[in-house]
Amino acid sequence: MQQLEDQGSMNDVNRLELNFIEGQYCETTKRIVMISPLPGAVRSLIIALTIRCYDVLVFHHDNDPVLRTIDSDLIIIDRTMQPAFAPQRANVGSSPAVLFLTQEGEAAPDEASDEHTLLWPCPLEQAISKIEAMVQLQNTGPDIQPDVLRFRDVVVDLKRITVRQRGGKVELTKTEFDLLKVLLLNGGGVMTRQQLMTALWGDSYFGGSNSVDVHIKSLRQKLGDDPKSPHYIATVRGVGYRIAD
Repeated sequence: MQQLEDQGSMNDVNRLELNFIEGQYCETTKRIVMISPLPGAVRSLIIALTIRCYDVLVFHHDNDPVLRTIDSDLIIIDRTMQPAFAPQRANVGSSPAVLFLTQEGEAAPDEASDEHTLLWPCPLEQAISKIEAMVQLQNTGPDIQPDVLRFRDVVVDLKRITVRQRGGKVELTKTEFDLLKVLLLNGGGVMTRQQLMTALWGDSYFGGSNSVDVHIKSLRQKLGDDPKSPHYIATVRGVGYRIAD
């Protein structure tokens, strides 16, 4: 039975590899610490996360002194083979979130809510989706550097005038690029349509404010953003737009 589950998981990995477009590369990564007494049981998950540009550091035990020095975006603790195995977060460096892998019928750890547990094995896409959601919750604000803006899985290179999302290039017009840049540089604050028009085209622009709406719509489509449940750009009704929470 375990062999069939492993084979199914590896088939899921192969599908993820096919979905990862040739030519993409990992321009930026997030770090995940995996603590598992039997890493082979989560091998397919480790491979899938690596394919998706995550740095995965694997430890057998929580008492490794190196753990105290590591900063990470998420800690995954595997309790599937040994339900009593429960490393202490105090032994791990700066990390804002913990996900427990549990087996069917096992009660969730006392310190974990349902949102912080995952039945394993499960379909890889389900696991990746949950992990990505937890990581993104820890990285909701734009990371601003002199020549690069980062927000969630989007990287804006101000020198090269390029945008990448999950490693793949997003083809934007100059106006769409400038619009995304302006919103990111505003640090999550709301910008009115008039402010956006001035930032994009200067004080001498006298076009209608619907021009901004048109470019926002196109930018959202290219980023795969749903305006009803925004992941990147939120609408503030009657005011304008801002980067989503």
